[in-house]
Amino acid sequence: MANLWFRFSSSMFSMLCCLVVCPTLCHTNFTKNDELALLAFKFSVRDPFNHLANWSNSSSICDWVGITCDANGERISVLNLADMSLIGTLPSQVGNLSSLVELDLHSNNFHGELPKELQQLHKLEILTLSYNEFDGKIPAWIGSLYALQRLNFRNNSFGGVTPPSVSNLSKLETLDWTSNFIHGSIPLEVGRLQHLKILLIQVNNLSGKIPLTISNLSSLEQMSLSYNYLTGDIPRGFNYLQNLKILSLDGNELSGQITSNIFNMSELQEIDLSWNNLSKSIPFDICHGLPKLQGLYLQHNELSGTLPSNWIQCKELQDLYLENNFFTAFHQILDVAFPNLEKLYLWGNKLSGNIPNTISNASKLAILRLEENNFRGVLPRTLGDLRYLEILQINGNNLTTSDSSNSKTNFITSLTNCRHLNILDLSMNPLYIKLPKSIGNFSASLQELDINSCGINDNIPSEIGNLTKLIRLSLDENVLKGPIPITIGSLHALQFLSLKGNNLHGLVVDELCEIKPLGYLHLSQNKFSGVMPPCLGNIPP
Repeated sequence: MANLWFRFSSSMFSMLCCLVVCPTLCHTNFTKNDELALLAFKFSVRDPFNHLANWSNSSSICDWVGITCDANGERISVLNLADMSLIGTLPSQVGNLSSLVELDLHSNNFHGELPKELQQLHKLEILTLSYNEFDGKIPAWIGSLYALQRLNFRNNSFGGVTPPSVSNLSKLETLDWTSNFIHGSIPLEVGRLQHLKILLIQVNNLSGKIPLTISNLSSLEQMSLSYNYLTGDIPRGFNYLQNLKILSLDGNELSGQITSNIFNMSELQEIDLSWNNLSKSIPFDICHGLPKLQGLYLQHNELSGTLPSNWIQCKELQDLYLENNFFTAFHQILDVAFPNLEKLYLWGNKLSGNIPNTISNASKLAILRLEENNFRGVLPRTLGDLRYLEILQINGNNLTTSDSSNSKTNFITSLTNCRHLNILDLSMNPLYIKLPKSIGNFSASLQELDINSCGINDNIPSEIGNLTKLIRLSLDENVLKGPIPITIGSLHALQFLSLKGNNLHGLVVDELCEIKPLGYLHLSQNKFSGVMPPCLGNIPP
């Protein structure tokens, strides 16, 4: 009985000593291992802002910055040192934190290869190492972290190929390896990740074809393989990805025709196939089965033929980018009511026909770019009904103003209703009008105005001086006459002014000297007289 009392008393004494003298020594051996691992981590990195100052025996580990302990307060479950400007390599002792559920080191300056001891973190569910300078190959042992749900290596310098062992991560929901140097093909085994919702491997050096097994990822909601060197056709099995919301394959070397099966995923909100080598026409029933589509990006391909006219089901469409292809026929794409369309890019094709009056049906349109096509006919004054319009570029077509002499200026006047207009380019169209005084009523936010090679005649109206936010004004190659209005000096934000190739005469006005930001001035091929103001001597001719 005495021996039992002695053992009990000794235990109580030891416990009290621990609690009073050095609380960190009261942890179990496992927790002591955690402490040693964390101290090894601290001594292996530089901490320029002293974020880890309280990592010492003077406080409980569970109170250390970036540390979360488990419910029993015995083991480290979370190590989150994100965005602390830490510098160094990842020590092997981190692998001793065997109860770790989350490791987040993103937005620091870690470098070097990942220590193989990390494969001991069998409970790890979240591994976030993004925005560092880690390098070396993606290790094959990554497949032994069976509990992983989120794996983020974004913006590092990892190289090598994608290890097939990644398919062992059966619980993985997010895989983000964006902006690294991973090369080789996408392994077929990726198709085994049945719980994967987000797959982001854009901006790497991947090559070869997109494996058909990706169509097995039935839980996938977002996939981006953009800006790699992938080739071949878009797999036909993509229509099995019925939960997919965002599909981004832009910036590759994909070829062949876009088949209608890709437009049969009812949850899709965004499709980006731009900057590839896709050819032939796009499906006539492009909107069939896409009731939630908000963004369609097919620009910079080799697509041709007729643009579909059946857009009626794309009620949610906000962005439509079809520029720099070889589309020829126009049909009624702008006759359709696009109640939510904000950006329409059709420039750089071979489209012809009129711009319909019904363009105003797209009442939320902010950007309309139709330049470098073969559009003809009268510019509709209903463009002025686009009250949210910010950018209008229709240069390089064969568009005219109204045939009625009484309304030749009405198109330009109508644009004064567009109170958010920032950029207006009407260049290289046979407008043959004079600039109306109403030009001074353009949006107060107008920054760029280009009306080159349009047959503009008569004087530059003095009201041009009202456009005080203008940064760029170009009226080249017209038949303007008269002097430069002295109100030009009110354009205090102007950086670029070109009036070359007109019949302007008189003095080059001193008011130009009041435009302090002016860095480019081109007045050649006119009939100016007198002496150039000395203040303009340093501006390029």
